[in-house]
Amino acid sequence: MKKRSDPRGRWWMGATIVAGGALVGAYLFDPKNGSARRQRIAERAGQAVRQTRDRIDREVRHAQRTMSRRLGELIGYGSPGFADGGMLLDRVESELFEDRSIPHGRFNLEVEGTTVVLRGQLDSWADISRVEAAVMRVAGVDGVHNLLHIPGTPAPNKAESLAASAAAAAAAAERRAKTPAASPERDRGGPTDV
Repeated sequence: MKKRSDPRGRWWMGATIVAGGALVGAYLFDPKNGSARRQRIAERAGQAVRQTRDRIDREVRHAQRTMSRRLGELIGYGSPGFADGGMLLDRVESELFEDRSIPHGRFNLEVEGTTVVLRGQLDSWADISRVEAAVMRVAGVDGVHNLLHIPGTPAPNKAESLAASAAAAAAAAERRAKTPAASPERDRGGPTDV
């Protein structure tokens, strides 16, 4: 048989509830400050309800967008296409430097549209071709502009400049050789033979 609890032993619980209610009532219905206290409580409760509602709305929108993107990627109509420069650069770097054999920090990567520009110096032509091939395998990369070179050779974009500079220097030296030497009087600003 189940034993019933003695109602006389729980009188203190009822007294505590009544006393607490009386204190709350006195606090809220105080003739001097009760109205302001009730208004402040109502404002804070409203703010808490609005913040909770906004947070729930944000979480629901995020979940809907995430699920629709994931489903789209699985189905195939929303597959990721063109990545902007920063995203593509991050993707190339993360996939490229997973391979420990590729020398990290020896060359720079830049992205122009969907073309990756490689600049720097590597130890061998085999390393250069391996890096170029690894970059071409990254999704979203349509081309590679390879300006890598080995030590002791000019960068591919500098070779034309160096050749043009050498040709210009040779032409200037040839012009100086054909021009008569200037007289000391001419250099000082004195009389000249006209």
